[in-house]
Amino acid sequence: MEIFLAAVGEYLGKIGAETTIDLYTDFEITDPEPKRLFHEIRQVALVESAHTGGRRSDPYMAIPLDLTTDEGITYFSRLAHRTIHCEAVLNNKVVFSTVENERIVFLEIHEQEVEALAAKARQAGATTLSHAV
Repeated sequence: MEIFLAAVGEYLGKIGAETTIDLYTDFEITDPEPKRLFHEIRQVALVESAHTGGRRSDPYMAIPLDLTTDEGITYFSRLAHRTIHCEAVLNNKVVFSTVENERIVFLEIHEQEVEALAAKARQAGATTLSHAV
């Protein structure tokens, strides 16, 4: 999933989709690198909330991800499918969503783009991709 989400994240960054992630999980993240990244981004969100005077009621909800940066794509690819929610919106339309599911993502983009992303992920080493129309 991480390989596929890296390709998706890069694509979403290129098309200018606004992406947010909720930094909660229903299940503990046990993989060491995603676990480290999760704690790291939560700390960043908490510090950011303190600097803005706590304008948000919850510092861990709807945290923006900049998918035009390697760091943003890394957080996205390692965490989007592990948190309670992550979504990307373009022109007021949800084009990507996942709800704490390590196997399923929602993409509302042209079928040709989905195929191109899957091919890119396979080329990068993904082996178990499938999709329903």
